[in-house]
Amino acid sequence: MTGSAIRKPDRALRAHVRSLAPACAALLVGTLGLGCAAYGDASDDVSLNPQASDPAAGASATYTVTYTGAWTAVATPGGVPDGAHFSPLIGGVHNASVAFLEDGGTATAGIESMAERGRTATLTKEIEAAGTNALSVLRKESGSGATESSTFESVVLTADHPRITLLSMIAPSPDWFVGVFGLPLLDAEGGWVEALTVDLHPWDAGTEEGNEFSFDNAATVPQGTITSLQAQGRFSDSPMATLTFTLQSAE
Repeated sequence: MTGSAIRKPDRALRAHVRSLAPACAALLVGTLGLGCAAYGDASDDVSLNPQASDPAAGASATYTVTYTGAWTAVATPGGVPDGAHFSPLIGGVHNASVAFLEDGGTATAGIESMAERGRTATLTKEIEAAGTNALSVLRKESGSGATESSTFESVVLTADHPRITLLSMIAPSPDWFVGVFGLPLLDAEGGWVEALTVDLHPWDAGTEEGNEFSFDNAATVPQGTITSLQAQGRFSDSPMATLTFTLQSAE
């Protein structure tokens, strides 16, 4: 296996690496969250997009992906609201030809539904509509509490689809969420990251008004843009959670 070269994190993802295994690289990083058990039974769902290439074609890697919530009064100094949780996780494995959201961009219907209500159906359809640019859809049908952990046991990436997008609503909130945007786990030299832990910070989808941890707020008209909430408003500079990628195997 080729070791990864260290690269400066992409500004648009606005997060930083907390820890790396000695042999791995600091690649583009972002923010992430998961969801609350009230949404359903916990289960992994990694479904292959039928329009995408065979995941066995070309070099591939299998990762364990673990989310650990860190929503305490350190992350939100004004206090943690009653019922604080992260909604079901939704995202996909894809290539650089598609982006489902970006810093400064406008939220799609799928991103709006995820950020305001924690729903996954519309964004799932948007990922599937990416055709061969998306290898698989990733879902965790239930979420977790503010400080719980949840794991995808086996997430497959390929040299043709080396990026991950994973998103979840911060609940309750108007339209705040956490997630990684096109996080690559394969570097320019062809080496898979062996171990990576990412600090996860909040984002605003720009679709609903409100500055408090509450649902059912007025829509933002005209619609705003996706912006970072790190160290702004109700949030400190401390992460809401962490996301850890651990390489199981590579071929």
